Amino acid sequence: MDAQLLAADSFRVRLNPQTGAAEVRGWARHRSRFTRAVREAAPGAAGRENEGRILDRANAFIDDALPRIAAYGAGFPRLELWNDASGTPALRLSLRPLPELRDTVELRTAGAVRLAHPGRKGPSIARLSELNRELGAEALLLDSDGRVLEGATTSLVWWTDDTDESGCTVAAPSGTAPNRVASVTEALLRDAAQKRPVGRMPNDRRSGSFSESGPTAAELTSHEVWAVNALHGIRTVTSINGVALPSPVPQRLAWFREALDRTWEAIEG
Repeated sequence: MDAQLLAADSFRVRLNPQTGAAEVRGWARHRSRFTRAVREAAPGAAGRENEGRILDRANAFIDDALPRIAAYGAGFPRLELWNDASGTPALRLSLRPLPELRDTVELRTAGAVRLAHPGRKGPSIARLSELNRELGAEALLLDSDGRVLEGATTSLVWWTDDTDESGCTVAAPSGTAPNRVASVTEALLRDAAQKRPVGRMPNDRRSGSFSESGPTAAELTSHEVWAVNALHGIRTVTSINGVALPSPVPQRLAWFREALDRTWEAIEG
């Protein structure tokens, strides 16, 4: 049996400009997502006692990995759970250089791609990477009804209004696991949206909101759309299937990028 990647979690590491400490946006969320995935995916994980041992092992592995991640510096490391050729689960750390960071991305629909574990990051990485290469763009994954789920490497959010005035609502596809991966960056944006004041009048205390919906790819082209992930943060989507999308509202985009910048967390105390 060939080795299989059962679970993974990747994130951008930066060195704090003032302190030099290694930091990750929403680090606690990444750690939690990976340990949940390991508990779900590890062979022989059934049963409370086995789950406890697996979680202890995963947390010990992460604790041991942190000094290596910090010493590597700015990069794009990945925590991994493998099922090796003998069927034995193995936790591994992949230290990788930081890829080129981009502010924009093009999407192209890939249809209802069937994935073995669509709600878990890891098992489909190789297939989705190949799909991106074939399409020459970020693959836009749809459900069986043609509704938008996510990008191959990103979560998608969009705005229901083309202005930055009162009442703007940011939306995302309905649901997460088992249909799509629970995005850390999307969760950070949800938190920010709910705290952001949108009223312009002095006594207007309204804040932004976050909703869920299921548009088709064609319906999405009339909105400002962001592709968000742990590597790039927010990339604005310039086109879907060659159709140009509305330009982003500059002030709103700047506000949310700054909000994401406030979520950098040191990965070791």
